[in-house]
Amino acid sequence: MNTAMMNYRAFAAALLLCCFSFLSFSQDVIVREQTTGQAILFERYVIQKDSEYQIIIPFRIRYDFFVFTRPVTEQSQVYTAHGEVSVELIDTTGTSIARKIRQIDLTAVDNSTSALKNDYVQSLFSFQLPKGRYTVVFKAEDKESRRQYVDDKKQTAILTDSRLLSGLIPVEAIHEETFVLFNLGGDVLFSRNYSFIFLSKLRYTTAHYTLSKVQLDDEEKETIESNVPVSIDVFNTTTLDTMTNDRSVSLTTRSDSGSNVHVIHMNGLQLRQGRYELVMTLPDSTKITAQFGARWMDMPITLTDLDAAIEPLQFIMTKADYSEMRHGGRASRIKKFEEFWKKKDATPATTYNEVMHEFYRRADFAFAAFRTLKEMNGAITDRGRIYVLYGKPSTTERLLAPNGVPKEIWKYNSLNKIFTFEDPSKQGNYKLAENK
Repeated sequence: MNTAMMNYRAFAAALLLCCFSFLSFSQDVIVREQTTGQAILFERYVIQKDSEYQIIIPFRIRYDFFVFTRPVTEQSQVYTAHGEVSVELIDTTGTSIARKIRQIDLTAVDNSTSALKNDYVQSLFSFQLPKGRYTVVFKAEDKESRRQYVDDKKQTAILTDSRLLSGLIPVEAIHEETFVLFNLGGDVLFSRNYSFIFLSKLRYTTAHYTLSKVQLDDEEKETIESNVPVSIDVFNTTTLDTMTNDRSVSLTTRSDSGSNVHVIHMNGLQLRQGRYELVMTLPDSTKITAQFGARWMDMPITLTDLDAAIEPLQFIMTKADYSEMRHGGRASRIKKFEEFWKKKDATPATTYNEVMHEFYRRADFAFAAFRTLKEMNGAITDRGRIYVLYGKPSTTERLLAPNGVPKEIWKYNSLNKIFTFEDPSKQGNYKLAENK
């Protein structure tokens, strides 16, 4: 690996560590906002086909798990990475009964962390097994760094219900007779419509469902919707096969006289981030239960902590309103915080607030980029404040005269604004000196 890339990775890791270190000081974590993006996700589903049982294990790995390099002596602008993914199934006696390995070979034209985090590789493993309980051991390894990810805690039981041939499987999109998986560890995307599919020997056209939000901080459930009627689309005499390509993992129908594929469409536009339990009750009183999360994949880190999320609001609130926002118990402050941003939501029909997202995306960047020895949170420094309010400047110029005061000049061409910052102490504590 070349030295420049190693230095960049180390610097990026240090910044992230600093961010999480700062957030860990606060006592008022917004627990409902913990379901975000992860570098590695996998899920598992069981489908009965005649007398056989198939365990399907889709996975998704972000590019930034791997180390991308290119030979220094070559002129190629393409970076490459290599890895290995494996799944092993262990029975209740501790015996390994099946194992599969897949090699991963990737290319990228930009190996910066920000670029790699936006791309991913995904595929699936499939196993034919008898009835029983199994532990899934999922491993991923980067060949360059030898870094490994191991998850050996997930357990899977083969279903024995004579009416059901699968559990509920969340799907993102449906194209004719193909069902595209979210492939997010069994979760869905928050503020997005989603569907569930399941297989059964019988044919159901209606059901009732109850949706509850799992409260992680007190281990209780909050009922969101109760006994709601829902219609079911049915693909008669079909079962499911797997299908993958570079950008998706899907299940597709094929003829099978012994099963039917059922599709239940859910309105998720108002689904808030967090964890949920769905209980689907079929007309013959058969119940199917699914626990899943609603993920905000690129949620700003600042939003995971109440104090950190409130602090930059001082730039867009009056002193009196800001003081009021900071006082009161945790539940009261969360309520006031959410009410404030609800008023600024340009798309109230969905739970996703584009204005809030952009504000805290800037706050995340400013937190790390403009921190100083005196101020750990760079978002509330003078440079941080301007960045949060106006975003990235059109141009940035730094003046470092030998005997002069260090200066930074930020120009916003579209806003016709120029901000000049000075650092008299020469310790990185830039103060706003001129605004025009």
